[in-house]
Amino acid sequence: MHLLHNLLLKSSSTLAVAESFTSGLLSSKISSVSGSSNYFKGGLVVYQNSVKSDILSVPMNIIMEKTEVSHEVAKEMAINTLKKFNSDYSISTTGYAGPNGGNKNCPIGTFFIAVACCSESVSKRFFFKGNRSEITHYAVEQAILFLFDYIKNKK
Repeated sequence: MHLLHNLLLKSSSTLAVAESFTSGLLSSKISSVSGSSNYFKGGLVVYQNSVKSDILSVPMNIIMEKTEVSHEVAKEMAINTLKKFNSDYSISTTGYAGPNGGNKNCPIGTFFIAVACCSESVSKRFFFKGNRSEITHYAVEQAILFLFDYIKNKK
């Protein structure tokens, strides 16, 4: 987290977060570092599909067609968070932490992280076997690494 913190400070960039299945863990991790208020604009927990649609303007047809745990939804969440917060970067998480949910193509432990900057967004699919807490904590670690790599390669 400290590498990401230093990178955001050095570049004078801002960050916003949209979380579904991590339920605020990512925002908590980011804001736990002293000085994070210099770049962290805030975060939203959009757990239910109706909230993803109503608050973040994720089209319900994409949620229904692709499911809430998909590249498409993660990217929409990231792009719309970027716009809503007027930040330089945004990151989103959506996934199945269990013990319920998931399907054959997207089992429990599957999650997507998307990062957005300007009008571009990229997403990545991850899988981790574990219990609900292990999966969400692993997702937060991966989100921080994914965002750090994205920003570092963007500069």
